[in-house]
Amino acid sequence: MGDNALRHYKGHPARLGGYRRSFNHLSTRRWGTTERPCPTLGLSPGGECWGVAWAIPREDEKEVRRTLERRLEDHESGAEYRRTTATVELATGREEAWVWLSRPEHADGARWTDAAAFEQALRGAHGMVGTGVEYVRTLIHALDLWRIDDAMVRSLWGKLKP
Repeated sequence: MGDNALRHYKGHPARLGGYRRSFNHLSTRRWGTTERPCPTLGLSPGGECWGVAWAIPREDEKEVRRTLERRLEDHESGAEYRRTTATVELATGREEAWVWLSRPEHADGARWTDAAAFEQALRGAHGMVGTGVEYVRTLIHALDLWRIDDAMVRSLWGKLKP
């Protein structure tokens, strides 16, 4: 949805066809612990995903890519993602963009036995940054900021919000 490294650039709502948000990663530092990991989002095959495409000037691309890749290397589940290039749809047409997809071995999201176990994991997670419920709230705020609706995230928030 965004990164501090992108704050100087203009973002545009964009649609990535063929992929959807799914909770298929775990936070064991920021939003959870090793004992009580927090489910976090990735991109899995199937459906579509609305997000934000950032307009990076050519002269900045190398530095921005290096910054984002370094951040992913330091990220607690960074090895579970892979960067690729894909076509995204913007209001102004189609563009090639960098996207970070969940690696195939993590893309199915089958870490929880059922919906109740998944919700329990979110409710029980608490890491350095906050709780699993707060993680979902930050997703809702980011989506709302860009006027993007994700029915799966919104439905989940409806079940979790205090």
